[in-house]
Amino acid sequence: MSIKSKIAATTVCLACMLCCVAGCAPQAQEEQAPASTPAASEKSEESAVTPEQQKVIDGEEGITNADINEDAYPGKEYLDGLWDRWEAIGEEHAPEIRTLPDGKMVQRTPTEYEVNPDAWQIQAGSNSYNTYWLGADNRGCESCHADLDALLKNLPYEHPVAWNDTLDNETTLQQCLFCHSYAPGYIAKQYEFGTLMHGIHYTGPGKGKFDGEYEGNCMSCHNATENGQDMELWDLTKYDRLWGINKVEDVQGEFSVEQETVHSQDEVFSYDWMHAYYDNMRHGAGVNGLNLEMPQSLFDNWEITIEGNVPNPYTAKLPDLIAEAEEAGVIVTKASKMVCDWNPVGGGGVTNTEVTGIPVSWLVEKAGGYLNDTTGVRVLRADGSSKRAFPKNKLDENEALLVYKIGGEYLDATRGYPCTNWVEGVDAQINSKQVASYKVTNEDIDYTDKWAGNPNAWHNENGDAMNKPNATILGIPDGLIIKNNEPFTFNGYVDAYDKKVVSMEFSMDQGETWTKFDLPETDVNKMVWWNFTWTPEKEGAYCLTVRATTEEGEVSFETQTVMVNVKDVMPTPEQTTVLETASLVPAKPAATTEEEK
Repeated sequence: MSIKSKIAATTVCLACMLCCVAGCAPQAQEEQAPASTPAASEKSEESAVTPEQQKVIDGEEGITNADINEDAYPGKEYLDGLWDRWEAIGEEHAPEIRTLPDGKMVQRTPTEYEVNPDAWQIQAGSNSYNTYWLGADNRGCESCHADLDALLKNLPYEHPVAWNDTLDNETTLQQCLFCHSYAPGYIAKQYEFGTLMHGIHYTGPGKGKFDGEYEGNCMSCHNATENGQDMELWDLTKYDRLWGINKVEDVQGEFSVEQETVHSQDEVFSYDWMHAYYDNMRHGAGVNGLNLEMPQSLFDNWEITIEGNVPNPYTAKLPDLIAEAEEAGVIVTKASKMVCDWNPVGGGGVTNTEVTGIPVSWLVEKAGGYLNDTTGVRVLRADGSSKRAFPKNKLDENEALLVYKIGGEYLDATRGYPCTNWVEGVDAQINSKQVASYKVTNEDIDYTDKWAGNPNAWHNENGDAMNKPNATILGIPDGLIIKNNEPFTFNGYVDAYDKKVVSMEFSMDQGETWTKFDLPETDVNKMVWWNFTWTPEKEGAYCLTVRATTEEGEVSFETQTVMVNVKDVMPTPEQTTVLETASLVPAKPAATTEEEK
């Protein structure tokens, strides 16, 4: 439908229209009318208003908006030209549609399908406010970096593996700030993200490219405001600024959860921190698809020590312990989750997988059991780089395992060959790879401390648990295009570490209303995967926000929002900008073995 048709079909206040005509007419005369245009008194009889138009002008009693058709407006020819001009601008500045390398089509800037009848800014119908005036297609991280996961993978310096190809989570600026704001002990300097980004783009690796080749400037990343918030980050405020986002009050859909989906070993996430000898060895053996086969001798000769607050400390080889545990029938194989305490909302640092291992409680029983004043167990890695501890109740409940298989396969280098500690219902920091010793302790340890124990969430400087509970949407790149009037299923996960999530809520009006769904009984030691199926009823952009609540009443401190664009007719790749790569940074060369060199 043309803009003229939409305007004609829209109920518009006559007084408003006359004001618009009056306000725009002088400029139009300057731009379009020839110098010989006659004065109003000299106009020909053909240009005089019709009787119907005169009734409108006079405000004759009984005239209503319903009585006025498109041809009754005074100055219709001028308005036709105005609509045509706006329509041409809208077509020229239509939002870009991209086809990503994985085949998904996205439109990052909403289409402005409707005129707001209550607003003077009727140019909204021109579909150009977002693109012509705001330049939204050229703002935000993904205007240049179509996929931040690809960017992180290709950085010349190794970035910890924050992405998760298996989950297809989308890295966003919100997640970057989660880590690069307040993270003592993980990030060398606090609140340095702005310093880092300005350095990279203006004086570091991007010098001359960002503001030269890519024509970047301050507004590429920021939004200048008059609301006292100074220079906001565009990606964090864009959904409040863009026109054309439809709001759905009390959004309805079908909701379900399950906990049975598990990942194979090569799908299990690993952040691959490189701060100690064995970290580097594992990373070097497992990166870039190299996947070196680890020596059997390392497994055969690996020793596990049980010591500390036990009557009979001992050291035994791992194969011997496995054989004895199998004979005793205590080997455990079960589905279990692993969640990093530093996993942001929207992040990929979660796993549900099948583990096989020896209960640490059985290993301690072999040493005569723990003494009465025992508080917990310290887990010591072979290189001495980790000394985290878990509380005694994890022994008593058989939630601590010495794991040597994942998904039925012996561990690979990345997952900690030949063995790793695994504790259920707590964050992944206690799951020390290449564990060599369990020291039963009677120390007075704060088992919620992020350096000594199991913090079970990431806390900001005020002590707020920023990712507990964590309700995350997966697989939705910004502006994903979907089909109108067809069911679409959003999916993701929800987790709260050691706490049970009892409800999830969904909003499609930016948090003005929430639709709540109660979860059935779930196992806190497994991931909860959720699905929400919604059917759009008209074209336009929609934002979905999710949050969750725990059994103790904790509500998501941070929420995630994704935007989709609904189309009556799906575009073809030929109608889009097809991206062959999602990263401006070229990929690093693949690793090779000595035999391949």
